[in-house]
Amino acid sequence: MKFPNATELRRVWSLAAMPDGLHGPSLERIAHHEAGHVVLMEWAGVIPTEATATERQGIARFDAAQFEDETDSTGYDRPLAAAQAAAMFHAGIVAELIYTGTAWRGITVRERSDDWLKARQILAPHFGHGLAGHGYSQRVALAVLTRDWPRVQQIATRLIEAGTWTPNEDDAA
Repeated sequence: MKFPNATELRRVWSLAAMPDGLHGPSLERIAHHEAGHVVLMEWAGVIPTEATATERQGIARFDAAQFEDETDSTGYDRPLAAAQAAAMFHAGIVAELIYTGTAWRGITVRERSDDWLKARQILAPHFGHGLAGHGYSQRVALAVLTRDWPRVQQIATRLIEAGTWTPNEDDAA
């Protein structure tokens, strides 16, 4: 998958139906979902602290303190940066698509999920409450996760085996 061009940033993609393979409990699918978040964090330069997964839920965490000393970033492309940041929250569902062998056909949404709500919060100030920005964010996630799929699988395997992952486990390997 090719990294999307910034000219696609404001393109409005259609909504895709939620694929059948993305419903119901599945430790393996949830592990890949959380691993997708971790890999996008790593790509974005955000330091992940841990991830957990069960057959019904999971979470990938980062230390928010790493952003407390951010200086004024006047001059950078705020909508583009927002869309790239939102990719971290879209990465979970995109990882599920890749894991289940389902092609990305448009914006895939779980409307009541924390991930979707956080992505909307990041994108709304720059794109309004529509879908602009979400398609670009999901395509960024798709490009990064496709390229770094072995890393996603490495983290997902740990989550499946132990239920948790921390960066320290990578150092021990």
